[in-house]
Amino acid sequence: MGSGVLRIGLFTNILLLATAFSVDAFALSCKGVKIFSDESNAAYIAEAPDSSGRYRWVGLQNYCAGNVEVGINYMEKSSDMGDILASRNMGLYYGSDKTGDLSRYIPKIQENYDAAIFYYERTASLIESIPNYPYGVHADLPPAEGNNYLSLRAPILLTILYYTGYGRALRAMLKDDVSYTDTIKVLENMRSAADRCLRRPSLSVWGARQSEITHSKQVICQARRDFAEKALTLEYQRIDIARQCAVPLNECEEHKSIFDQIVKIAREMSNTLNSVPAI
Repeated sequence: MGSGVLRIGLFTNILLLATAFSVDAFALSCKGVKIFSDESNAAYIAEAPDSSGRYRWVGLQNYCAGNVEVGINYMEKSSDMGDILASRNMGLYYGSDKTGDLSRYIPKIQENYDAAIFYYERTASLIESIPNYPYGVHADLPPAEGNNYLSLRAPILLTILYYTGYGRALRAMLKDDVSYTDTIKVLENMRSAADRCLRRPSLSVWGARQSEITHSKQVICQARRDFAEKALTLEYQRIDIARQCAVPLNECEEHKSIFDQIVKIAREMSNTLNSVPAI
């Protein structure tokens, strides 16, 4: 049992290292947000009820004024209307476990984890639907440089969330001696999100950081894809062995061996991510 606890702790430490990431520059922030009256905001929306940006702006005002539930309802409506920034903000909100503390962008509560993935998937899909992105016109996005940062960060955050989910599944499996049947899907989704990031064009909108960000993007997304690819092979083996073990998994030597290999590739990914500047 002791060795199992050691492995859980080691994987947790690697998990934290491999998820190190700078918070999006367009984070849900209240700095400089002017709060208008409910009447004024109602009239503002009534002037253009089909404008997702107006719902987002009113939602942000309410959120910043402390009316969090009202603000999130407006933001959710904006996201449902196809607003990219509202969708990203909803992902940030759930990624912080609904606290608004953006240092907690990896949620601990399962339903918030699922919601964060949903909204970041939506963000990435909406971005990918824009022709000639980021030079295509889209009213709810900031200028081109900000656009392209967001186009990279959405799939990168998805890989982080999926990786976190995989780590949780393994920890729960070791603790409770249960087999997670969704880990394959989680790793497939992580690989898909990394592919999305690798497909993003390295456009000349970053000024002095052009070559640095282009390089970091390639290294970070490739490292996450490589981990997912290797982990998928090991996970299929781990699941088969887990079904055959006649003793608890923490006492099953074959299972320990596979788990150690997963920890090793997680450490390798962490080292690679830490070798380049953050995006």
